[in-house]
Parts: sequence; structure tokens; C-alpha cells
Amino acid sequence: MSRKAEFLKIWTERVRRDHADDLLEWLERETDFFEAPASTRHHGAHPGGLMEHSLNVYHRLRAIVCVETYGTITSDLLAEDVEETVAILGLLHDVCKVGVYHKTDLFKAIAEGDLAAVAPYEFRDPLPLGHGEKSLYLIQRRMDLEPEEAMAIRWHMGAYDNAVKGDGRALSAAMEATPWVWRLHQADMCAAWVDEREAAEE
Repeated sequence: MSRKAEFLKIWTERVRRDHADDLLEWLERETDFFEAPASTRHHGAHPGGLMEHSLNVYHRLRAIVCVETYGTITSDLLAEDVEETVAILGLLHDVCKVGVYHKTDLFKAIAEGDLAAVAPYEFRDPLPLGHGEKSLYLIQRRMDLEPEEAMAIRWHMGAYDNAVKGDGRALSAAMEATPWVWRLHQADMCAAWVDEREAAEE
């Protein structure tokens, strides 16, 4: 099964709320979600990297919830609403990255003479709302989120979020309000720094 087919299968089987099909249609027809990289030069800096990272986060998040609930990394017994939340958070947390990564102009890099410092992609954001904030905005234009899902997506960068530098109370309050915040943050970090690093080294 291709990674895109896996994504579509998880989404259509797990996400049952109103307008989920509209959001999926938007991802497929109006964005580069399934072809975009996940970063300019680090994890998933290749075509399809964003989708792969999203799937890795989904699998990590599901394993975290299974361990908490049943003491094992896999289970077919998670409640439907939990499965839905895991799918939404894992698959959509980085939807803010659609349309922001553009192939680097190698001719310009050659002319400037420093190919070693050139990342394969450049970051240009036409809607600079912030990271988690932008994901929330894009999702909620098409589908409603539960409050705990919104907090998890907003704060999935944890202490790496620039907003924490000014005032970390909102992040702490969100983590106290729902375990989904730290679960998603942990899943995101494990996917980027363990799963995707191991895949790159193989």
C-alpha cells in the first residue's frame, strides 16, 4: 500500500465528523500536501515528506495512547472517538506547511558559489499566522475541532513554539487542560528525531 493510500484509508475509516470529506477534498485538490516536503533540509526534506511525517506522527501518537490505555503499543480496542482524535491530530497537525516549501533556485546558488549551504527547498509562507495557529485556521475553515484537539494542534511544538519565549503560561495551561497536548508533542518529536532520522540513515 502506498503512503498516500495509507493516509486516505486511515482518514476515511477513522474520521467520521461533519465535513471531514470536504477537508480531504481540499487537501487533495487545492494543496500540495501529498507532494510537499516536511522541512527545508531536515526531516522529510523530499517530495512527499509532509505526508510521510504526518503518518509517522499518527502511528507514534496511536502507540502512546495504546500504551497509556492498555500497556501495549498496539490495540484494536481504542474507542471510536479516541481513534478519530488520534487520526485528526496525527495527520493534520502540520497542515500549516502546505504551499510554503519551494524548490531552491540552483542556478542562483551556483552563481553565488556556495552549494554546500543550499537547502533543497526555500520557505516562503503566503499566510504567516504562526505554526500551530495556521494549522488551526486552515482546519477549522473546513471542519470543527474539539477544544482539546485545538489545544493539541496549537501547542504541538511545545517549548519550541516562538510564543513560549514571550509567555509560557498558555502552553503550561494547555498541557494541564488535556494530555493530548503533550501526547502530540511527544509523537511529533519522536517521528522527526527518531523515525525519520533512522529512515534517512538506512
